[in-house]
Amino acid sequence: MIISNITTPLLGLVDTAILGHLPHPHMLAGVALATAVISSLVWLCGFLRMSITGLTAQATEQPDASTKTTVLLYQGVFLALLLSLPVYVFHTTLLEFALSLSDTTKEAAQSATSYFSIRILAFPASLINLVLTGWLLAQGQAKTIMFMQININLINLFLDLVTVYGFNMGVEGVALASMVAEWTGTVLLLRPVLQRLDSKGVRSAYQALSLKRSKAFLTTNTDILLRSLLLQSSLIFMTFQGARFGENIVAANAVLMNFLIFIALGLDGIAYAAEVLCGRHFGAHNKQKLHETIIGCGLLTFYLAVFYTLLFAFSGTFIIQLMTDLDSIRATANQYLIYIILLPACAAGCFLLDGIFVGLADGKAMRNSMAISVLVVYFPLFFMLQELENHALWLALLAMMLMRSITLTWRLRLYI
Repeated sequence: MIISNITTPLLGLVDTAILGHLPHPHMLAGVALATAVISSLVWLCGFLRMSITGLTAQATEQPDASTKTTVLLYQGVFLALLLSLPVYVFHTTLLEFALSLSDTTKEAAQSATSYFSIRILAFPASLINLVLTGWLLAQGQAKTIMFMQININLINLFLDLVTVYGFNMGVEGVALASMVAEWTGTVLLLRPVLQRLDSKGVRSAYQALSLKRSKAFLTTNTDILLRSLLLQSSLIFMTFQGARFGENIVAANAVLMNFLIFIALGLDGIAYAAEVLCGRHFGAHNKQKLHETIIGCGLLTFYLAVFYTLLFAFSGTFIIQLMTDLDSIRATANQYLIYIILLPACAAGCFLLDGIFVGLADGKAMRNSMAISVLVVYFPLFFMLQELENHALWLALLAMMLMRSITLTWRLRLYI
């Protein structure tokens, strides 16, 4: 899952790198804004993957496990399709509202609109992929997910090169490549899923629509949704507040946010393992194994965080140079690289603890922790330091990550 997750942001990283080598900064800035909206919507629906993983992992240790896990899969896919419909219907309004908050240039807004109108066609695939990935992960199919994710990113890279450099499609080519890659991923993930479905599929599908059978699923999803709303509010605020500080700032932050995603998904690789193992041990009422899993995953998280810190401390400037030829964006990004170097130490704990609480299916604890971290720490700290402009955004982000670790650690004492 570490390898799989590290390859996940390559969709955005490859797009950023290719656009960063084109001569017009507004292309990168516009795509950064559009990607922020799409990523926020997808990440907002990340509860689909988290709830499916935690509940399915617990169900694997219970009687009639095959039927229960199949019901959960159907529930996840149904919910993913339902959520996709209003987003697609109102996608133009969503982007216009987002751009109105950013106060960006006309050229960047045009690039954002061109990218968004194509990329949004893959939104249903993105949500279905969350469900399929979470379900396969809970079934112990991490290696399958890894190979599928690598294939998706190779397809995206190939299509990016063909559309941008072969057909000179620019922003539209990058969007088309990502859209096709997402739907290809859905097709690839469906095969291993169909091989593991319960034979009583029709009955399971009927049960999935039952409100009684869906209660635990919907409750967990609601809590994690509220948690995700709070988290995305801070990330969206960071993107569009950065846009108010200038085109170079929003473009540089777009480059650095790929670093953040790279760190997050690498650490989440361990957290995903914690989701499955903690879910299984909690479902089996094995407190000793639960404790051992938490300690083991904690040590691995520490080692990976140290690796990330050293990587970006010694190679961060070089990676920025690879991602863009624009000297103004390179210089701006390097000014804020220190926050990426500090991020693993500040964020490692909260990523692992999120995984543990997903396995425990304690969405309420995750919701409350995020509420305190965002509403009591992130926004107040930014407004206290707003004279520092973009530095204030990054300092508030680091403080929010630390508070999430503190509050979730306090809650964890009830389980160990």
